[in-house]
Amino acid sequence: MKPTLPSATVLLCVFNGAKTLDRCLYSLQQQTTQDFCIVCIDDASTDESTDFLRQWQEKFGTERFFLYENKVNLGLTRSLNFGLSHIKTTFTARIDADDWWHPEKLEKQLAYLKINPPCGVVGTWYENHGHRGIRKIPLPETDTAIKASILRQNPFAHSAVVFQTELIRAHGGYNNQWKYGQDYELWLRLLSYTKFANIPEYLCYRSADDTLTAKKQREQMFSCVKTQLLYLKQYHRPLWEYCFILNPLLVALAPEWLRQLKRRFL
Repeated sequence: MKPTLPSATVLLCVFNGAKTLDRCLYSLQQQTTQDFCIVCIDDASTDESTDFLRQWQEKFGTERFFLYENKVNLGLTRSLNFGLSHIKTTFTARIDADDWWHPEKLEKQLAYLKINPPCGVVGTWYENHGHRGIRKIPLPETDTAIKASILRQNPFAHSAVVFQTELIRAHGGYNNQWKYGQDYELWLRLLSYTKFANIPEYLCYRSADDTLTAKKQREQMFSCVKTQLLYLKQYHRPLWEYCFILNPLLVALAPEWLRQLKRRFL
């Protein structure tokens, strides 16, 4: 007799996340529902991540914690798709190694998805935690509100989403051409095929200490512009909506001292 599959898989990709892995995985251990397994991709880490992950695999058990160790660094997007290919459950929840969850997060999202089958992706509001304190980030809640604002900015925190696994697979998974913002491109690709929602509670916590290099931040902002332009054109949006690219474009082009000033006061 085959064991019953859990409802969800938590998909975690790690590259040199040793400093925050314990906090992340402890938050999974403390979830009020344990109706999940974990698929973890160690993307050829060079710090102590691999050792920590093996220790956590022992805590959860090898029947719940599936650890795959890349021989070479594939990058986040390819690692996500590799992990997705190993998921057998109805739902997939994403988390990054430096983020963590409220204990009731997964239970509330799974309950929402089970009573709202047209919804393929559900997120939550989230908090950014950094050395300057905590910043609460509310997001549009309903499918209508999310789709009205999605070309302006990403309406989900990646570590906050739970989605229907087969929906994502049916539409090609994450786009390997996107090094950054692969989640944003995916949501825009799904726009016509499913409903979206955000639970209006702060159930996800993200590390917001600024560790990005100027080069990496520019690349992220240019990736955002690339995504917006692609789907503004594909969805035949009015010309005035092309102004949505201005914010990420200005961030990408601004000198470092101005970006630092913006992060300090905004």
